[in-house]
Amino acid sequence: MTDKELRKLNRTELLQMLLEQSRETERLRELLEQAEEKLRCREIELQEAGNIAQASLQVNGVFDSAQKAAEEYLENVRQLSGRQKEICTQMEEESRERAGKMIEDAQRQCREMIAAAQAECEQKVRDAEQQAQAYWKEVTAKMELVAQQYEILRKSTVWQK
Repeated sequence: MTDKELRKLNRTELLQMLLEQSRETERLRELLEQAEEKLRCREIELQEAGNIAQASLQVNGVFDSAQKAAEEYLENVRQLSGRQKEICTQMEEESRERAGKMIEDAQRQCREMIAAAQAECEQKVRDAEQQAQAYWKEVTAKMELVAQQYEILRKSTVWQK
């Protein structure tokens, strides 16, 4: 399996591969136990046969096969573990990048919302100031009119006395 294919696998598939590797380990252990049992049987046969040199050669062949199988399995486990770490590291980096972009987007949106709210507040203040000035002009004009009418009334009552 290539690195690209491994990177495309999700956690479930990777865990499934590890599970299969564990099963393979168990199968190899069973084979090793069987080989050791056969070895014990052969040792008995060799003792009976009396040919120690030939028995030694046969035993070495069984152990060599078992050793090779165990080494292959361990190498497969190491490779899979290393690939899994690479995939996890890559996924973590991608997640951090996405999170950083999301934070930047949220901060940008906040700045835009604050700017819009400030612009709206400033416009409302200007509108309120304009309304206050218009109201003040209206009140001032009415007060001047009242003052003028009061003055006219006052003069007219002074002349009448």
